[in-house]
Amino acid sequence: MSETKKTSAEERKAWALQMIERFRVMDDTFMRQVFKDNPPLTQHVLRIITRIDDLRLKESETQRDLKSLAGSRSVMLDVFGIDAEGAQYDLEVQYGSTLDAKRVRYYSAGMDVDRLLPRENFSALPEQWVIFVLERNGRAGGRATRLIESRDALTGEPLIDGTHTLVVNGAYRGKDELGQLMADFCESDPDRIRDPLLRKRVQYLKRDPEGVRQMCAISEEIFNRGLEQGLEQGLEQGRDEGARGRLLENVRSLMQTVGWSAQEALENLMVPKEEQGRYLAML
Repeated sequence: MSETKKTSAEERKAWALQMIERFRVMDDTFMRQVFKDNPPLTQHVLRIITRIDDLRLKESETQRDLKSLAGSRSVMLDVFGIDAEGAQYDLEVQYGSTLDAKRVRYYSAGMDVDRLLPRENFSALPEQWVIFVLERNGRAGGRATRLIESRDALTGEPLIDGTHTLVVNGAYRGKDELGQLMADFCESDPDRIRDPLLRKRVQYLKRDPEGVRQMCAISEEIFNRGLEQGLEQGLEQGRDEGARGRLLENVRSLMQTVGWSAQEALENLMVPKEEQGRYLAML
């Protein structure tokens, strides 16, 4: 290996370690690693968020890839679980303060399609919770959560279809369990995380040599993928709304994994200067 390549590898490892230190549970990349192969922690967090104290998970997984119809967009759930009664839970984190309602709709539909077998009656559909933790929930008015359910527009009566959308305010800092959990979700220093189960897992990923090795590999993979996708999309694909969203995801990914500012990420993704102001405003 030449000296140039050796130095480059050393530099890449250095920024990977810096990014690991900056990761929070609120960052979806890190969140998936925190909950990976850890049903007890997943159950513990879901109990706090849903306030279902006797919730018992019988299975959980991260990055659950839901089956889809041929040609349709796939659905990848951050953290998925099924409790002892068969109810399904999808836990997602999202930057910003605006809930993407159609994303919730699509994820909910994907979970239903994945669950119901051919010729099985619709009554077999289980209770379903789609949970989004927003970094800043501007519409919450300081409240911890918002529960969104279908209702009859004429009578106001709830439509009992078994679906629940729970929006959690990541900026909530009440003196209850949820307020403490949200503070922990936004903390990058594992030693300052107060929840014992969460602190132990984050300490492993940030302090234990094996955990750090795993995170270094993931950080580099995300960087390479984000940069490649961003360069391929360019400005031309960034003109429609869906592609703009993907470009913003790439910008955030590069800010997290590489440490670039939003401006630096936009420049490296070759977004012309006259277009950058629009994206900075979105961010």
